Amino acid sequence: MYRLTPRMQQNLRQNLTRYHDLFSGGRCSGWELEELIFKAIQSDNSAQHHAFWREAGHDDEADIRVRTNGDMHNLQIKSGKVAKRNRSLTLSGHRLGRFKGDLAAISRYLNDSPGQLLSVPYEKIDDEAGRKHVYQIVYVNSRVMGALNGNAWAKKGAAWAQTNRFGVEFSLRPSMSWQIWWTIPDRHLDKSQKFIIV
Repeated sequence: MYRLTPRMQQNLRQNLTRYHDLFSGGRCSGWELEELIFKAIQSDNSAQHHAFWREAGHDDEADIRVRTNGDMHNLQIKSGKVAKRNRSLTLSGHRLGRFKGDLAAISRYLNDSPGQLLSVPYEKIDDEAGRKHVYQIVYVNSRVMGALNGNAWAKKGAAWAQTNRFGVEFSLRPSMSWQIWWTIPDRHLDKSQKFIIV
């Protein structure tokens, strides 16, 4: 599993601080996170991690590709939301309308997806001391992100849902061009310490 080095994490924190110096509203968006993480990877010359990223790229396999010691890591960058109630992480993924609702084909595609999810969930806290922006780097174990059965989808409200053998819930939203959403249990997450920007 690919992980950011301490120097990369420090660079990301510094750039998120600059972001919130300019924008006091809320979270840094997923597409902005892509560039900030790419710059963070580039910031640590001693690590010999070679990152490849294209602005406004639409690569299904990776937002950022990183080569380390001859191995290629395909990273999908997500913002995400942590649910304290059931200790899980919810992420949104690609829109899969091109499969025209073929659940078996969608299952095969998701089972074959080689990317690793790197999430930077956000929480905004407003209190008497002012506004705080809370971030955390979360790595998702990619081996738990498949194991779907094309015949096991069930209607759940307006969505189609399935929970794999690892307890990851997959939800397809036809009204959102068949966008995939994941709810990943805490036990499959490798989380850094939270950092707070004031």
